[in-house]
Amino acid sequence: MKRRALIIFIVVFFLIINTMGSWEGKLGLFAFPLFTILFIGYLLLLISFVRQLFLAIKEKFMDKQRLITTIALAAILTLTFFKPQGFIDFDQLAGKDLLIADYEGGGSCTSILKFKENNKFIDRSVCFGIDETKGEYYKKGDTLFFINVNSKKHDRKHDEFAVIKPFKSPNGIYIGRLVSFKDKKDTVGHRFDITLNKFNNN
Repeated sequence: MKRRALIIFIVVFFLIINTMGSWEGKLGLFAFPLFTILFIGYLLLLISFVRQLFLAIKEKFMDKQRLITTIALAAILTLTFFKPQGFIDFDQLAGKDLLIADYEGGGSCTSILKFKENNKFIDRSVCFGIDETKGEYYKKGDTLFFINVNSKKHDRKHDEFAVIKPFKSPNGIYIGRLVSFKDKKDTVGHRFDITLNKFNNN
């Protein structure tokens, strides 16, 4: 890989890693192929680093451009290893969490619902891809009503609501249950386990 192309690759890789949190939820089924490509890209950068380091040592670090390239490779590899999701926590930027509930289904499919202090909610589902549903909510008693829902899911309705129910698991991990209903006619609902609930503190 030519040096200029390598520098461009380093910059693009770094930008993708550090902005991924803002758009990965829109990828759906394309999320996992992208992660595979990024993993391969990381391995290519690692191989390039070993090669550049070997050449730099052979040249006794006399080539300044190679030295800069080697340092840049070392930095991006180290930073990505310790911060694979990037340095920007987009979830925290969206607002403080007041309630977090999760669900784990078959095939290790998971869904996490987060209700923020600014009356925003995020529903992140991971199952053969990544899907995020965002919108607003308002709370009335122990019921959370979803409004202004922005979702690609065809079964997501604007009259959906969720009820907070008391429950404490034997191991103390879960502090309640959140049952989500599509509408008032839904008598079964979809159960989430609550791991954080700060509504009572507000």
